[in-house]
Amino acid sequence: MPKKIFIVLILIFIIGILYSLGVQIYESLQVSGRLEQEAEELVNLEKKNSELKKKLTEVQSLSFIEQQTRNKLGWSRAGETVVIIPQEELDKVLGVKEEVQKIIEPYWQGWMKLFWK
Repeated sequence: MPKKIFIVLILIFIIGILYSLGVQIYESLQVSGRLEQEAEELVNLEKKNSELKKKLTEVQSLSFIEQQTRNKLGWSRAGETVVIIPQEELDKVLGVKEEVQKIIEPYWQGWMKLFWK
């Protein structure tokens, strides 16, 4: 009888060790997966950072500032004349037609038309 109890205790001990080992392996795999995700995110953030730095240097340049003041504020250099054309006149000259508003109907009516014309 004591021999059986001893064997059962050893089996329980071995099962406990195997379970603990399995949990540790699973957690290490999860950590490595998270590490790969974070590395990818780091690469993406570095790309975005470099793009933003390029944009910052572009925005801080004098040519960009001059372009924005000329376009948005209507400023001009000495000897230049600013001409402002109303949008209606541009539409007439370019032949832009008014967009027809699309009538949006409920989904169920669209399905009814699709299946029962």
